[in-house]
Amino acid sequence: MTTKPKKTFRAGPCRAAVFVNQRQTPNGPMELPSIAFSCRYRDEATGEWKDSGSMRPNEAARAVLVIQKALEYCWLREDGSRQSDPEE
Repeated sequence: MTTKPKKTFRAGPCRAAVFVNQRQTPNGPMELPSIAFSCRYRDEATGEWKDSGSMRPNEAARAVLVIQKALEYCWLREDGSRQSDPEE
């Protein structure tokens, strides 16, 4: 079973998806976000969509944008305060 992302950001072929996992801590349950990134392209021979390990400069700019938006989503609350980070 695949877990659906809580939020997805897309710009052209680049996509950053935020997943939220539950973790039990001594202070109770905590939500821990993670970010998955992909840059997709269509294989001309097969017509299938595939992930790419490289990108053009304009795609790199889009990659930075979607990752930044995903990071903002993870770290900022609606009121603008930062969410707690258990790794700090």
